[in-house]
Amino acid sequence: MRPFTLRIFLPSGDPSGVLVATRDDGIGKAIIFPRALLGEVKGRKEWNLLGVYLLVGQSKLYIGEGDPAGKRLEDHATKKTFWDKALFFTADNRLNKAHIQHLEARLIKLASGAIAITLDNGNQPQVPALGEEEYAFAENVLADLLLMLPLLGITQFVSPVTATDEIASEESSSGEVAVGRRAGIYSSLPRGMLFSGTHKEANATLEIVEGGVWLKKGSTVVREPVPSFETYCAGYAQMRRQLLESGVIADLNGKLTLTEDQFFSSASAAACVMRGINSNADNWISADKKNLGDLLRALKQKNN
Repeated sequence: MRPFTLRIFLPSGDPSGVLVATRDDGIGKAIIFPRALLGEVKGRKEWNLLGVYLLVGQSKLYIGEGDPAGKRLEDHATKKTFWDKALFFTADNRLNKAHIQHLEARLIKLASGAIAITLDNGNQPQVPALGEEEYAFAENVLADLLLMLPLLGITQFVSPVTATDEIASEESSSGEVAVGRRAGIYSSLPRGMLFSGTHKEANATLEIVEGGVWLKKGSTVVREPVPSFETYCAGYAQMRRQLLESGVIADLNGKLTLTEDQFFSSASAAACVMRGINSNADNWISADKKNLGDLLRALKQKNN
């Protein structure tokens, strides 16, 4: 996360009326309005732009996209009765149809795992195929939007990242570790030490090697990461996609299996790819029940 400023503009001067929110370092804008002011919002230029939108009720949420977004919102004003507040997000020409469809699909998937909310969507749209750079761009927009939503009163999206899930066993208090120092810590462990890790259908073996670890050939990984994985573990999600595209991870006998040993600079990275959820070195256990996270922390204390 990085510091940012959220600007709220009130076109009518009424705090309970239409709000226009923009980030100082982001793109696009969010328009938030109560259902009763739908007619007022129709006069704004954003009404005729493509965008993604949320219809928010007391215990129900609907997520959609439209080109233009306004036409879809107008349809829902007569067909859906549960919502009392709406938000739609547009970005002039910065976002295309595929970007908006990506945001819709990802938001629906995230909302499906949220707490105390009923998702009114009847289906889960597929994330459109995007190139690597376009995918990263769309995910960055999504991450920025998710940080904005709670500040705008949209609290239905619950981050699953908790203190027990944080990747902290190998990280400094600031979350940064010099590559050379981390490699040195792994090089201090006996070569060839083996650890196992399991999660759902995944069953993997980890080996300590010079400067890092190998996720061993024949290890299996989860087929479906948690819905929040792409957002809160974007780097590891990208790493996982690259391994799938290159065939290092392949579907063998109905399981996603490593076809060769794969090097990782940290055990937490290997755990995230294997488990499809924010993870750390504590998830790797040796045959004599030693926890790799404990071993790494002991080495760090010894070296400090």
